[in-house]
Amino acid sequence: MDINSLKQEEFTSSPYIKTKRFSFIRNGKKYVWDFIESLDSVSVLLYHKEKFSFLFVRQFRIPLWDYQLRNNLQVPQNELGMSIELCSGLVDKNLSLDEIAKEECLEELGYLPKNIEKISQYYTGFGNTVSKQSLFFAELCEDDKKNKGGGLDDEEIEPVFVKVLDFENFIAKVSHGVALEFAYLWFMKNKAKQYGLL
Repeated sequence: MDINSLKQEEFTSSPYIKTKRFSFIRNGKKYVWDFIESLDSVSVLLYHKEKFSFLFVRQFRIPLWDYQLRNNLQVPQNELGMSIELCSGLVDKNLSLDEIAKEECLEELGYLPKNIEKISQYYTGFGNTVSKQSLFFAELCEDDKKNKGGGLDDEEIEPVFVKVLDFENFIAKVSHGVALEFAYLWFMKNKAKQYGLL
């Protein structure tokens, strides 16, 4: 992607989000509330048992880039707009959540997990948008590698392996969302002993 080609355009419509405004009366005074209707999503915490590592996604996110610039955050140029995330995707297909999660693993990272385990379901916001995210866990080995991954269309996704024991040092230095830390805590509580990591 040519970052110099980025420019803000007038927003009219999108297949992914809808802007909405509701008005209401409280104590005789009119109020309005603006928010975004968005699609639900799935995310997968991937653990590669032969590498003793998590497998994350690194990608450029325009909203993050915009936020960092607008707020004059001191981010190295090569990290501006770059996020570390769980493998994720929108619920925009007529498939089960498990199937969508597996499909995202294959598209983004080239791995097809044999089994997938549901961790939790939660809302990702309440103020300016509300959607539901389904979080899964999957174990990987090199036999599960089916293609090079990298995402579809305009996605430029890089795989990032992080040793479980290095996670806390790693996460302190990168831009990430709360789901990453929640998934890590779940893993340490529910899986780390099984893999000999405690």
